[in-house]
Amino acid sequence: MTATPSIPRRCFQGFLVVLTAALFLFPFFQHAAHWPADKSLSGFTPRTGAFPNLTPQTWLDGSFAKTVDLWASEHVGSRGWLVALNRQIRYSCFGQVEPAPLRKRAIVIGKAPVLYENILLLDALRPPQIPPDKMEFFAARLRRTQDLLREQGKAFIVVLAPNKALVYPETLPAWARKRVSETNTDYRAFIDALRRHDVPLLDTMALFRELRSQYDDLVPPHAIHWGHQGAWIAWQHAIPLINQQGLLPELPVPETAGVVMDKPSSMNRELRDQLNLFFSDHGDLIPSAYPVVDPLPDGMEPTLNALVVGDSFGFTFVDAMARSRLCTAIHFWFYMLRARGAEPGSFDSRELRALPTPAGIGITARNVENGRRLLEGKNLVVFVITTFNIDKFSWGFDRLVEQLYGKPEEAPPPPENYEEEVEVNLAD
Repeated sequence: MTATPSIPRRCFQGFLVVLTAALFLFPFFQHAAHWPADKSLSGFTPRTGAFPNLTPQTWLDGSFAKTVDLWASEHVGSRGWLVALNRQIRYSCFGQVEPAPLRKRAIVIGKAPVLYENILLLDALRPPQIPPDKMEFFAARLRRTQDLLREQGKAFIVVLAPNKALVYPETLPAWARKRVSETNTDYRAFIDALRRHDVPLLDTMALFRELRSQYDDLVPPHAIHWGHQGAWIAWQHAIPLINQQGLLPELPVPETAGVVMDKPSSMNRELRDQLNLFFSDHGDLIPSAYPVVDPLPDGMEPTLNALVVGDSFGFTFVDAMARSRLCTAIHFWFYMLRARGAEPGSFDSRELRALPTPAGIGITARNVENGRRLLEGKNLVVFVITTFNIDKFSWGFDRLVEQLYGKPEEAPPPPENYEEEVEVNLAD
């Protein structure tokens, strides 16, 4: 004979049933009532928008079920709160916000308040990617690019942007400090090859290491890229390299009239905004340094019509060039896939902290016609690249210049397996 459950046991069983039903139904209630409001996640863009349409075709081919599953995971329930809770536990207990920061875009927690993106550590930890013969060929092509542009009356300079992990190694997480070395990257081989071929080069890695004790905001703690102060100092040091080429009227090196500390720009807080934590030692906003530059002397007009080609470090470098008021116009060919223009190519840093984001000019393809359009009328070309993009071989800019102004059919063949086309991540 089966014993009748006691009243307390029945009550407890009923409680478990109700609790299970409540947990199951809560996400649908929260989604319908919008209460409690979900926590928004910075740096997260939903892959789905509206609820997918149900049709016989989408039902039969399985696309409806697949899309609904993704839509529900992104829009139903308190996903934001749960993600933040998960990250908070990892941060507070293990000093990280991801279970294994192996993704290129993963955030790595450095010594407070410094944050890193994993791509910076991967570059500083991985062995050199470019064999010596390919590096020598690449440097020779950049020298060929300089010569062809010079024949067209255009000065050319390569600006190597810094890797934060190599500039401030003492702020890396403890496990990485003894493992990071510039000998693990293509940096040193690239610098040496360009110098052998006399390519005008500004090595901001060495420059920032020398100046880091004098300036606090060369590469902001919450940024991947150099700050406005760092890019400005780089531009000041690039101008003499342009003057040495003797192609343009002598350019003055503008002095810094002052520095204003103000709220950071979006690029100076890009890693901090992706933490998605409730609290942390890395979450406080850190003011950024904005150089103030006086106007050009009376009677002096801007003379530079510039094209900047390269990765995302170019955005702040364009700001520095415009801050100097030496440019009439600046175009930026971002990865040679998106082109933007700053016209006029200057702004008053006494009134504005930074150059407004240059507008797109309708160029999205890498081809000879777009190259001709962007190089037309230019008297300065700046190639901006950071250490983890050296192995992208200028995204084919050297080849495009050869097609425009040289003799491609007579160009020496590249080494075997020399990569011309490289997949580009536009978030770099």
